Amino acid sequence: LVPIQILWVNLVTDGLPAMALGLDQAEADTMNRAPRPSKESIFSRGLGWKIISRGILIGVCTLAAFWLALQENPNHLIQAQTIAFSTLVMAQLIHVFDCRSEYSIFHRNPLQNKYLVVAVIVSILLLLGVIYYEPLQPIFRTVPLDTNQWILVLTLAAIPTLLVGVMRLFYDAIRAKNR
Repeated sequence: LVPIQILWVNLVTDGLPAMALGLDQAEADTMNRAPRPSKESIFSRGLGWKIISRGILIGVCTLAAFWLALQENPNHLIQAQTIAFSTLVMAQLIHVFDCRSEYSIFHRNPLQNKYLVVAVIVSILLLLGVIYYEPLQPIFRTVPLDTNQWILVLTLAAIPTLLVGVMRLFYDAIRAKNR
């Protein structure tokens, strides 16, 4: 990715969705949980692992998108960069719905927080703007993507959140069975 793409990712995928997450309702069982000890690290209870694992998975899927695009068309670096850029943005926008729950994306209705849904839609529209609005293409070093490229982007972007969500469902089912 080029520096302006990285800056754009940080602004668009962090700004609006983070504000919308701040307006989210607490999970239903929040008051039933024991309070955290005052000396407990913010990264305890699996949060550190969640941050590291999601970051690695999103990074691997972004690199896979870049590599696959470059394999398909080795002479078109900007196209591969656009695909990687889009994959990274979409993966983070999908992941933000997983951030609503301490458990997984499947624990809460992803459409319940209307502010978050609007923030993600606006972020997607901004992504589409830098890809398809011709005056922005040379600034962001992007090119338009076709349907097959978007299928690749969305598939790879969804993998980290869905994979971890499904793994969490299996973990919870096994844990419930062993009680």
